[in-house]
Amino acid sequence: PLLIFAQPGANSLAVEAEVLSTMATLAKDFPPGLSHEIIYDPTIFIGKSVDQVIHTIFEAILLVVIVVFVFLQSWRASIIPVIAIPVSLIGTFAILAALGVSLNNLSLFGLVLAVGIVVDDAIVVVENIHRHMQLGQLPLSEAIPVAVDEVGGPTILATFTVIAALLPMAFVSGLMGPYMRPIPINASTGMLISLAVAFTFTPWLYRRLF
Repeated sequence: PLLIFAQPGANSLAVEAEVLSTMATLAKDFPPGLSHEIIYDPTIFIGKSVDQVIHTIFEAILLVVIVVFVFLQSWRASIIPVIAIPVSLIGTFAILAALGVSLNNLSLFGLVLAVGIVVDDAIVVVENIHRHMQLGQLPLSEAIPVAVDEVGGPTILATFTVIAALLPMAFVSGLMGPYMRPIPINASTGMLISLAVAFTFTPWLYRRLF
């Protein structure tokens, strides 16, 4: 049997594609009766994890649109949290790249958790701003800072409460420590980015759309 391992830092999916392409080319020159078979391919699980992240993003977007539209009855308000999801994820990827965190099954699982969480802060901010606008007591320029200030404390507290529950996993020692570390790092990073997006990008986008 021939064992092929990707070098540290290499893209496992790209290595798999190159190996399969090379083997398909070599197989054309095999003598009659000789064939090859892939017995174990761990990149299959990585591919499924990537697919799960993509599915989770689309499910989160669909649920956000439905929930926000049902309660606020505004398509423009529904668009804002939807845009906040990719913005938060792009920021998360940038921070993870700076920290040197690679994408594997466990880090992708952490991103799946983050996707379900990153949109919450934006929804809370949008709903409170929209409530002030429906009351009509303040103009938009004054309603936005008041609304953000009202939900700022509870939103920050809720975010850091979840981070406090997840982050200790990053300091687990022993054999399981390095394997479990990407989960809390990815999820916590995603929540911090989403918190920043909710207090900066979301109010700005609301003002642009309304």
